[in-house]
This record gives sequence, C-alpha cells and structure tokens, in this order.
Amino acid sequence: QKHEDRNKSTLVGLSDDDPSSSSRRDNHNSRVLDHYSLPTPSSTVRFRSAHVHVYDSQGSQLIMEERLTTKTNTTVGKNDSLSLHGNGEKTNTTSNVTVKRVMNASPEMLFLRGLYSAIAFFKGAFLFIFAVGLLLFLIVDVANQARVIVYGEGNKADIVYPLISTILAVPLFLHGLTQIMTLVTSFVTDVFAGSPLLNSFGYGVVLTNWIKFIFFIGIPAVTFVSLLLSGSSDFHSITLVTTFLSVTFLFFCFSINIVYFRLLCCLYLVKELYEREDMTFTERLKYTLFTAEESSLSGKVHNNYVYESNVYDLKQLDSNSLHGNGNEHLYSTHGQWYIKLTQLMPDKLFTTLDVPKRCWTQAEIDFNIPFYTKSSWSLESVFCRRKNESYVAMVSGLSALTPQQSVSSLACYFFGAVFYILLVAGLMVFAQASPTVIAVVVSLFVIYWLWHGRKEYTTIKHTNGILRRNNEDGSDDNEDKHDSALFQKWVTYSVTKPTPAFTWSSFIFKNIFIAMIPLSYFCYSRNLVGAMTYIVMCILCFEKTYFDIGPIVEALGSYGTLGLKSGASLQHGGLLGAATREEWEQKSRLYHITRMNNTASRRIWAKLLNFFAIIFGVITVAAISAGSGQEEGAVPYTTFPPNDTFFYDVPQEKVSPMCNADFGKSNDSNTTSSLTSPIKYLADYNFLSIIAYFRTDSIQSVLNTWFGEGAAFLDEDMIPSFRETHPELPSAASFQLVTFSDGSAVICVRGTKAYFDFLVDARLYYAASLFQLVQSAMPFGFAFDALIEFCVNRLSDLEAASVKKASYYVETTALVNFLRKSGKYTKITITGHSLGGGIALITGAQTQTMAIAISGPSAVMGRSAMIPSISLDDIKKYTYAVIPSRDIVPLVGGEHMNSASIKCRADINDPFGCHMAYRSLCELMYTCGNVERPVYCECVSNGYPEPTAIDGSGKSLESSCEAI
Repeated sequence: QKHEDRNKSTLVGLSDDDPSSSSRRDNHNSRVLDHYSLPTPSSTVRFRSAHVHVYDSQGSQLIMEERLTTKTNTTVGKNDSLSLHGNGEKTNTTSNVTVKRVMNASPEMLFLRGLYSAIAFFKGAFLFIFAVGLLLFLIVDVANQARVIVYGEGNKADIVYPLISTILAVPLFLHGLTQIMTLVTSFVTDVFAGSPLLNSFGYGVVLTNWIKFIFFIGIPAVTFVSLLLSGSSDFHSITLVTTFLSVTFLFFCFSINIVYFRLLCCLYLVKELYEREDMTFTERLKYTLFTAEESSLSGKVHNNYVYESNVYDLKQLDSNSLHGNGNEHLYSTHGQWYIKLTQLMPDKLFTTLDVPKRCWTQAEIDFNIPFYTKSSWSLESVFCRRKNESYVAMVSGLSALTPQQSVSSLACYFFGAVFYILLVAGLMVFAQASPTVIAVVVSLFVIYWLWHGRKEYTTIKHTNGILRRNNEDGSDDNEDKHDSALFQKWVTYSVTKPTPAFTWSSFIFKNIFIAMIPLSYFCYSRNLVGAMTYIVMCILCFEKTYFDIGPIVEALGSYGTLGLKSGASLQHGGLLGAATREEWEQKSRLYHITRMNNTASRRIWAKLLNFFAIIFGVITVAAISAGSGQEEGAVPYTTFPPNDTFFYDVPQEKVSPMCNADFGKSNDSNTTSSLTSPIKYLADYNFLSIIAYFRTDSIQSVLNTWFGEGAAFLDEDMIPSFRETHPELPSAASFQLVTFSDGSAVICVRGTKAYFDFLVDARLYYAASLFQLVQSAMPFGFAFDALIEFCVNRLSDLEAASVKKASYYVETTALVNFLRKSGKYTKITITGHSLGGGIALITGAQTQTMAIAISGPSAVMGRSAMIPSISLDDIKKYTYAVIPSRDIVPLVGGEHMNSASIKCRADINDPFGCHMAYRSLCELMYTCGNVERPVYCECVSNGYPEPTAIDGSGKSLESSCEAI
C-alpha cells in the first residue's frame, strides 16, 4: 500500500482542483530533464542568447533552442513573467522554444553502420538457422530412436524415455532460443543506431567505440591484409570466417553485459521492494527468485480500459477497485479462468487476497506511449498498430483528431479485416482447396474480426461523440480549458497468490526435477554437443525467468532509487525524468534492457520458432504413427499404349544434345550408356526415377512396356542380400535395382513419399535453403558463399550420432560400394526424383558414380557436411540434374554444376505441378521426341499436344487410352 500511495503522488498531472496549479503554470521556471526512455542523453550548450539542448537520433540531431525575449509592455499576459526595472517600467519576458532537426550522418558513416549491421544481421541469421536446426535435430532424434520407424521392429516402450525427454526439453529450447534471437535482434538494431546500449555499459564512449571498431573492422582488415601479403589464395573465405568469429565474440560480450546488469538491478531493487536495506547477498538472491516464481503463479486479471481525461498521467487514471469506478469503459479482460482455477485449489497451495493487489504495467511506469493527434494521425499508423497497445488519442483542443480522421480509422480497420479475409480466401483458391474448406476458414476469420471489431467500433463511436459535443459547445476555441484525450491502458490486479511452500516446491520441481530428465537423456545418448547446448539453454531460461526485473518493478511501480545517492528519495514517481546524469545512465540502461522482453521482435521470434516446432512435431507424430519409412510403393497410375503406336515427331536437327543419355558428352568417359545399352535417352532416367515409387510386383511389366521385352529386369535379390550384409544400417531409404541386357545396373532412389522422408528432407537441406534466403536478402550476398559453407558445417556438428546414421545417403553409398565389390555389373548408375535425386547426387559424388537427378536439390552448399565429404570436382564430374522451370526444389542447396533446364506447362496456381516427375517425362518426350518409347496417356491431360499416330490412321491418343 505504501508503494501504491507513493506511485499515485505525482506532480506531473495538475488538475483544476489544485489551488496552486494556476500560479505554478504562470510562474514556472522551465527546466529540461532527460527521460530514461531516451537512448542517449542530451547535450546542453549555453550561449548568451539561448540554451541549446542536442539529442542524437540515428544519424540526425534534434535541437531544442530556448531563448528568452524581453520587451517593455503595460499589458501583461497571464503566461508571461513580470519584472520591475529601477525606472519603474514593467517588462515582459517570454521563453520561446524552437525545435529543429539537423542531419549529421554522412553517406560514409551510413555505409559503415550498414556494414556493421550486415555482419551482425548475418550473425543473427546464423543463430536463427541454428535455432531451427536445434529443434529439428531434437525432434528427428526421437523419430530415429523409435525402432518402429527406423527398423520396423522392436518394443514401442523403447521410445518412452526419449519421447518424455524431448517433450520436456522442447519448451525449454523454445524459450532459450527465443531469448537468443531477442538478444541478437537488439544487438543488430543497437549497432545500426550507433550502439547507444553498448555505450551505456560503463566502459566509456571512447573505449566502447574502439572495441566495436576493432572487432567489426580492425581484426578482419588485419587478417585480410596479412593473407594478401602472405600470398594466400584463400584470403576471401578466411577473412569472412574471421569476421564472423570476431562479431560472434562481440555479441557474446554484449549478451553477458545484458545478463549482468539485469541481475545487478534485480538484486538492488529487491531491497526496496521488501524495505530491507540490510539484506545479505544470499537473502537478496532468495527473495529475487521467490518474487519471480510467485509472480508467475499468481492469478492476475488484466482489464483493458479507455479513459476520457485531461490529466497527463496514467497512474492517476486508475480505478479504485477491481471492477472500476464508473468513469472508464472496460473493453476486454483476461485471466479470469486461471483465477477461478487457483481459487478451487486447497488453501495450502493458493490463497485469495482480501483486497486485490495492484500490479503496475510497464506503460504506467514509463508513461512512454504514442499520441494520436491531428498531425500525427495516418492510415498507415492505424492499419499497422497493435490493437492492444496503450495510446493517447486527442479528442479536444487544437491538436484533436477530426471526425473525418476518426471515421477513417474505423473504415481502415474494417478494410484491413476484409483484406485479410480475402487474402486468405484467395490463397486457398490459388492452392485449389475445396469450397467447403474455404467456406469454413473464411467463416472463422469473419467471426474473429467481428469479435475484435466491436471494440474498435465502440472506441470510435465514443470518440465521435466527444468530438461532436466539443464542436457544439465550442470548447476547442476556449484556450482556458484543458485538452482532453482518450487514454487506453491495461490495469492489472493480483487476485490470488501461491503460498510460500507451494512457491518453493514449484521452483524446485521445475528447475531440478524436470530440467534433469532431458539432460540425463543427452548424456545417456552420448550427445555431448546436445548436452552442452541444453545447459546453455537452461542458463538462458533461468536468467530470463528469475532475474527478470518485471515482477519487482510491477510491485514497486517505478525503477526506485536506482542511480540516486544513498539516502535520496525518488521524486514524482520518476516521471519527470532523471535529476542527475548517474540516475539517467542507470535507469536508461535498465529501461532499454527491460524493453527487450516486451518488444515485437520477441513475440515474432516466439511465434516463428513455435511454428517450426509444431510443424516438425506434427510430421514426427505422423511418421511414428505411419510405421516404417520403407512403405510399400503404389500401383502405377499411368497408362502406356504400345510403344510403336504414337510418337512426338521432332526433327533430328532440332533435338538438343542433352536429350541423349550421354547428355551431349559422347567423348567423356563418364557417359552413362554404351552402344549396346538399352538406356539411350535422358527420358529413360526420368522414367526410372518414377518406378521407384511403384509397388515391387508391378515394376517388371512397366519396364517391359517402356524398354521392350528382355531389355530391363528388376533385381529382387541383391537388395535383400545387401541389407543382410549391412545390419547396422537403418534400412529407412527406399530404392530399387534395375539391371539391363548389357550388364549395367541403375539404382532408382525413391523421393519424398512417407512422413519420415520429410524429416530427412529438412535435416539435409534446411540449413542450405534458409541460408539461401538470407543470402538473397543481403546486398552482395554472393560474397558470403565461403561463410555459408563454414556455417553449414558447424551446424552439422549439432546432430546426434543417431541422426547422422539415419541419413539416406549413408545407405545408398554403401549399396553402390556393395554392388561394385560383387563384380556383377559392367556399369552402375544412380538416379532419383526430388529427395531421391538429391540422395543420388550425394552418393554419386561420394562413390564417383554417375548420378542423374530429376528435380533434385543440389549438394554443393552442404558438401563438406556429408560423411565422407565430397569435392566440387566430383560433383562437376559425376552429377547431372534436370531442372524444370518454376520448380523451387532444384534451387535448394546451391547451383547445380551440370544441368539441363526444361519447360513446365503446369498451371500457375499449381505450386507443385512443375515438381512432378510425370510432367518432366512428358516435357522430355515432347521436346526430344519419343523414338522407341511410348507416350503415356496422361501427357495429353497434363496440357501437351496430341502425339502423331505412327500408322497414319489419325486416331487420337485419348481414344486409345480410353480403350485400354
């Protein structure tokens, strides 16, 4: 109650009931104080004719000039200061304040800050990809531990321990990774703003700037010059890696300082909260942990009010009770369900407070909220603002919002709602969703926006009523009256709280018992990197949860006497600004550190990481439910007329060299076919990549239709023999072995089909694909190739041994070596579509075997992370890719070193149509001609022209296919 009374005794908002308010306004001495929300303090310069206050603001300066003008006058205004000269004349002294903005940032300085920010941004991108990878590897490891997935045998009880450990670890990882991303976002923005937070750590502006210069520019520059002088040919990549490591170290120091100052402030303010100056360090630590745990368990109600007032102080705009005092409008409330739940608990766990305890929000403490005035209003600010943010909307006075602006705000809100609804509907139509699904989703969105729109409508209606009332009584023209505004703010009360015994029991249970289960699992699985990472996440979560200044400040209602001399008291609740430079430095630093936990960036990162975790989790659950990753293939859903019935007639001179099986490299020893080989066309490999999806008992008949009787054979003996010889391999990959009449063999690797395949896709290519997005977003992103390769390799170190072992390419590489040792085949080739194509490219480069990928991702960016690693020379010599236009999958992993680009005739609203292997086969047959190969019936339905009947009868392929 003492804290609450103190927080309400402020002189900032002076009401008309104060008898001395008029005299104070008439005879005030102006004094400029810096509020701690400023990133840098002002510089005050005194001249004979003016006082100048300079505020730095990201490449510009706001200059406030205060001048005193004196003139002799017999009529004195009420806001002027009077003085009587010796000759009896009265003078009128007026204080004029001029505010102007001066640009002081040169293009060179902006370039340097941009360079700093680009490097810091890449560091942030690496940490984000690290976060996604950590979640992915954590969840995939559970899938690999489940023998029902990897081996198709074993007891389901074997997954209980890994499953429980992972479930307990995922929330902690999400919390810790969100904290890391929040820190790196603050680091990037602080660097671009000129490092005001970094400068506030107390090392001095000069030393801090030199440290930043050394780590961002000095160390990389010295490294670059030294490598040039030494004649190193790898100077570019080494310099990039050195820059990355130096910025990483600076970010580590930045984060350590953030944690240190947050801990220091908690231990200082907890003494004021409990009003015990004689607390020992152990007692302060104990009460800090207790306050944080008690606050997290307490039942709190959050009421959203809108006040109409002319008092410029959020703390005076306070309800006298939990249910308000009738002078405000309650628009929403949260937390009632949890309060009811705690009230049902036994008294030994929770107690209900006799009088709800007021908890001060950050907006009330800082009073740093935006104004909506006639000049600052814009449709963009209305459309993009957070709907629940605190704000001040002027409704009377010279700067009041106009009725047109008020109505436009409401119209803008509903326009945005309609836009979002139509956008969702349009995307679903584009994705060819069913009308029922579209109707259900759109209805849910309409209900959601109408529910939230009622608050906007009520607020605007209230605003318009005030504006009309002011226009009727002419209050806007009366200078004697105060301006009125609508204040939106959140009022929080603590209704229930846990008992001390339950508070400490909860603390021990969460931080000792639950936290130890995942750690023991990481140690049990011998995942040292995972265990160390988990410990780091635990430290981050513990610091964020228990050394958060929020619970202490919400009880104090201010930052207390932080920065004041011993024995000094806080004046006016701290809202007038800092009285001394020491007070400003400490409170400004704490303010900006505290704001990290309440910024939009933290909410965005939390939602993004939760989204990835949910996606990976759903796929993992589906994979566990589906069973083995080696599901039986499908029955062929393609129809082939006899191979001598129809053909696409393409003149030989128009046929591209890539159409042949040697890809136009007939003099190369690495060609895939001989003169006697049944494989003559690139389309043959496209066809073989498709049969990997077929059921085993249906493949031979399709081979006979395509190649002719006695040319190609499905070998059903070698693969079982291989699996018996290599029982240590996971047997999760799916592939077929086709042999030919000339003694050659082709391994056909299946692409993504089972749920487990999606996890393999993500594990192999998530880092490369995300780094490609980052690279495309950065100017001169191509210069970061060497750094991306370094980062991808470091991310692979996170994987557990079981995850690496489950990689499909490990099995296909072993299969190629097994077939070679058998000595049965004159030549071995490997092919596949999509994921199967990517696996084929990796295996081909590892075993120096020719590999052909249809719509497969590249192995260039992640080549060094493979086991064993592969070289660019082997990729260039032994791999070939077919890339349909508008297919994004082959773009993942870097640029293919040998490739053939083909057209795609799928509809523009079919996002995966160009990735289908059947369309690629039709395109190759239509472009290259289909001599000696049948045109399958679905080509015409996929948008390709009717082929020509060989017998000249003019019959159509469609009619022949219907007969078949």
